Amino acid sequence: MRESLFIVFFGIFTSAFCQTEVKQTSDIQVYKHWNIHFSESNNGLELSKLKDNAVAPAPIMRSHMVKQKIDAQRKRMHLKSKTSYQTQPQDLNPRKDASFNGKPIGNAGIPNDNTMAISNDGIIISAINSTVTILNEAGERLGFKTLYGMTGGQLGLLDRYYDPKVIYDPVADRFILVFLEGSTSSDTRIVIGFTATNDPTQIWNFYALNGKPLGGKTWSDYPIIAHNKTDLYITVNLLRDNESWQEGFVESFIWQVNKNDGYDNQANLTQRLFSGITYGGQPVWSICPVQPGLDFDQDYMYFLSVRPDASSNDTVFLHKITHNSLSPEADHQLTVLKADLPYGVPPSAYQPIEGFRLQTNDTRVLSAVCHNNTIHYVQSSILTDDIRSGIYHGIITSIKGKPELKGEIISSDVLDFAYPSITYVGKDSFDEHAMVITFSHVGEQDFAGTSAIYHTKKRGLERLYSEIIQVKSGDSLINTFVNDTAERWGDYTDIQRKYNEDGVVWLCGSYGDSLGKNNVWISKLRVKNEVIVLDKFIAYPNPVNTSLTISVNFPTVDQVSFQLVNMLGEIVKEIKDEHVTQGNYEFLLNTADLSPGQYVLSLYSQSGEKLNTQKISVN
Repeated sequence: MRESLFIVFFGIFTSAFCQTEVKQTSDIQVYKHWNIHFSESNNGLELSKLKDNAVAPAPIMRSHMVKQKIDAQRKRMHLKSKTSYQTQPQDLNPRKDASFNGKPIGNAGIPNDNTMAISNDGIIISAINSTVTILNEAGERLGFKTLYGMTGGQLGLLDRYYDPKVIYDPVADRFILVFLEGSTSSDTRIVIGFTATNDPTQIWNFYALNGKPLGGKTWSDYPIIAHNKTDLYITVNLLRDNESWQEGFVESFIWQVNKNDGYDNQANLTQRLFSGITYGGQPVWSICPVQPGLDFDQDYMYFLSVRPDASSNDTVFLHKITHNSLSPEADHQLTVLKADLPYGVPPSAYQPIEGFRLQTNDTRVLSAVCHNNTIHYVQSSILTDDIRSGIYHGIITSIKGKPELKGEIISSDVLDFAYPSITYVGKDSFDEHAMVITFSHVGEQDFAGTSAIYHTKKRGLERLYSEIIQVKSGDSLINTFVNDTAERWGDYTDIQRKYNEDGVVWLCGSYGDSLGKNNVWISKLRVKNEVIVLDKFIAYPNPVNTSLTISVNFPTVDQVSFQLVNMLGEIVKEIKDEHVTQGNYEFLLNTADLSPGQYVLSLYSQSGEKLNTQKISVN
């Protein structure tokens, strides 16, 4: 059965600015500071401290009852054929340049919680729930350490170490690693590591922040990180000890940490904690920082959150921290956006063997990126028509003025999608919609694996998506627990652009391996054929080999023609007297018989007026 892409357009959202009474705390001392040399380790000793089948705490969710009702309504389709994926790259499809197993040593942990980053020198850090692996672009291992080993024995006998997040800072040419230790108030810490140089196999400067900075029987869970020119931002959810998911959530924090203090190995970190973030008297929870896509030179930071536990909701919260950690004027602002088409908690996903499912968690925002006054973000959401899990891709424009939000649903008629992450892949300050999204997939005939899709949109024209590209297919069922349970699939994936290589992204996802476990997969994708966008039409791919697609949005009724002219002024291809009405059209030009070189494509109206032209390269 052929996989398809269903797209649902959302309407324009209304917005309202809300000033909340958010508390700021800036006198919190670092709990512990230490240094390690990554290569100086006894991996055997470290591995012996790994708990067999150790399970990271499940992220706090209030969606369990909602999910139970949805799951009770869902029925298997009993598909008889495996999903077929396109094998030849098409016009917009990213090309898979490299793909390899993430090479964790020992048990990967449950769930994987895949995160990765790549430097301009091509050094990859891949971290999962128990280990950190350093590789080169060929997939060769350069180093390995457990999360326990990263603490250098400074935090005593660890209760749990989990939820790693890693980023690469192209401004400083350094890496930053964040993970959590402990899942009770007695030992909760947020661990932050900064590389001292651009070589992560050498010295790291580590710090531990108190996971209960305001006291009480509480602990920090589920970090999400991003950074700008000066600061690292960490968001966490604060939970109470030994309480149920219905009552245990307290609030969400935003930590603002000065990066240079960490790079320079200062004894303390300049930092600020934002707490008490509420709306309508209720805490706003699971806040996702918005990563700058290309331009890090900003003194502020955006964040997004939704109502992740709702079966149906239309609220989106846009947060802003107005200044950096060194400024006394830093403040928290909250704008509430309202959708005319709601999102909702997704159902559990089916694996190929009946009785085996995968957890999809709730509908919290998992990843977001901003570029040129525009935010793109992704979350999981229910497909209400057939009770399936898909990816909600939202775009908020005019974020510095009056924000407007539109979104689409990325889905399949035979697969469930979950755990998306997004990165910017454009080249310039005006190409704000060039994005690659990665996510996990699974189906009744498809073992769990990793997929990706490319998105673009320019100059107000319609949004364009590539085919959904299968990056890695699964080898078998994921079965680490027992029958008739929903397995921990993974709480997130990760994706990052290669900052010094145009059109290249690296991603880290998971797949069901031959042993029935969730394993790590790393892949390099290249957006090779940039879509050329004009005021009147889109012609792609460019350069072109065999076939040029021309997509036109006509505002009125007309009769139009196209001419492709060589550098001698000779017409080599022509589409004549096509009658069109208002709306979108696509035309194809066969270029297989043309000589390599430069050509000019022109669009003419019935009266002979040249509406637009574009240079086309034929390979």
